[in-house]
Amino acid sequence: MSNLRIAFLGTGAAVPSTRRGLPSLALIYNGLIILCDCAEGTQMRFSSAKIAPSKIRFLFLSHLHGDHLFGLPGFLTTQQMMSRTAPLKIISPFGLQRFLDCLRAVSGFHIDYDLSIEEVSEQDISSFEVDAFHVEAMPLQHSTFCLGYRFIEKPKPGKFDEKKAQELGIPIGPIRRELQKGLPVVLPDGRRILPQQVVGPSRPGRIVVYCTDTRPCPAAVELAQDCDVLIHDSTFSEANREEAKVSFHSTAIEAAEIAAKARAKKLILWHISGRNDETREMELLQEARSIFSESYLPEDFEYLEVPRTN
Repeated sequence: MSNLRIAFLGTGAAVPSTRRGLPSLALIYNGLIILCDCAEGTQMRFSSAKIAPSKIRFLFLSHLHGDHLFGLPGFLTTQQMMSRTAPLKIISPFGLQRFLDCLRAVSGFHIDYDLSIEEVSEQDISSFEVDAFHVEAMPLQHSTFCLGYRFIEKPKPGKFDEKKAQELGIPIGPIRRELQKGLPVVLPDGRRILPQQVVGPSRPGRIVVYCTDTRPCPAAVELAQDCDVLIHDSTFSEANREEAKVSFHSTAIEAAEIAAKARAKKLILWHISGRNDETREMELLQEARSIFSESYLPEDFEYLEVPRTN
């Protein structure tokens, strides 16, 4: 069974603290690693989280504010120094290429490995095929153009009924593999067998949604619809609701309301303000759970397993 985990590399907001680094997380799916945002200090956190940076094949940037971006130049150049050979693709709001070109002009770094950058403008929102995932993007409501992402694991084939196949006299080997792929077959005796005779219905994939740095908005609800895990901006407590509005962030209660509207299975409170000590963070969590009981507040370097729904 394919294993899907989320590694929380940095769970804080804007200013790093000794308890919470700046925002970045990794989706780990078998041998594939997808990075979401690359804050200052992210590559130092790979080691603590036991993540091999050379295995990161895709990077999705939510927006180009420094607390989500300033770890990228160091990551790219360190990979060059480590003789990276694996390709790396970055999906980002428009402007990333200009940012990297300016840095290159000043520092003179170069990249030899296959680095591709796909920039998304406000007029051209796209979806992406990323290995075992289909990824949908939508603009959120922040002080700058910011993208939320919905990572959808591609469906798995239905369970093959070995007993039924034996009863039908289907020989072990290529014929069974064709049926498992969803293709009809003709047996040596001339009988035509359809996949649905021996293969159960396909199993829907798991869904992880990343909505950081945003006010509550319809796009967040749409992205999070029926997802397994929603990671949503929860920068402030209810006591700071007005500040959340002014800074285009959300409170924990507002994140919980999004999760409830979207019928998410689990909410991860994200982008936590450094002004919250441990006591205030527990109050933040209780506020969210008063609306949505399956709310969680992870620590840096914590891992979350995303189980498959039966």
